[in-house]
Amino acid sequence: MKTVTYERNGRTNTGAQAVRVEGMRHLRVLEQGETVVERDLTAEEVERLRPLLEEAARQPAPAAVAPAAGGPRGMAVSLAFEDEETPRVRLEAHPGQTARGAGEHYDALLAELDDLLTEELHLRAPRHAHAVLPHELRQEE
Repeated sequence: MKTVTYERNGRTNTGAQAVRVEGMRHLRVLEQGETVVERDLTAEEVERLRPLLEEAARQPAPAAVAPAAGGPRGMAVSLAFEDEETPRVRLEAHPGQTARGAGEHYDALLAELDDLLTEELHLRAPRHAHAVLPHELRQEE
């Protein structure tokens, strides 16, 4: 199984957060490109992710993905396989909402990976479990 990376970030890459599933064995969570959590996948996570990742791997890789910016209050979400030049999926999403619009197989995988990323970040730092854009951070403080 390939390494798959799900990333979400604000319009200027602020708050960039990613979860990387490596070979259906290992999980790595990154913030701003730095590893903040690294562990083995649980049996339950493998059971949930395996069919979604296998189906996504069977889908044809797009020739090119048009970039979708997150907009002033949104985020860009991408899903990429390690051996492909461009991301399989790149969509706009809003904080607190799962990205949709890539087709049912990809949408289910995006939702699962987004939940996993949010859960891991919440365990690490509950205040920043969801993507926080700079203008929202200023309002919170």
